[in-house]
Amino acid sequence: MPALVPVIRAMKTMQGRVVCATNDKTVAVEVVRLAPHPKYKRRVRMKKKYQAHDPDNQFKVGDVVRLEKSRPISKTKSFVALPVVARKSGAGAGAGGDGLLGIPLESQQPAA
Repeated sequence: MPALVPVIRAMKTMQGRVVCATNDKTVAVEVVRLAPHPKYKRRVRMKKKYQAHDPDNQFKVGDVVRLEKSRPISKTKSFVALPVVARKSGAGAGAGGDGLLGIPLESQQPAA
């Protein structure tokens, strides 16, 4: 009897911004990546649009979503759009726009 091999879920995931949400259950997501230029070898921004499945029509234009590879849903759709989980910021960051250092802005200082 062969040993059980663990299933590796190495699915391709990307992150992008919704640019079109007018179709039913479909969103167009623009993914921006940095890639070296073929001739000049400088890193340049490359954009590509993907059609993604949005079964509940929950995403609007401007939302940031995560694309996860799935079985082909239609001729052009083979990704599923998922909400991006908000990351907790680094140490010392508090409420408001105080940045990374945890220092309050002048407008947030109590009036003396």
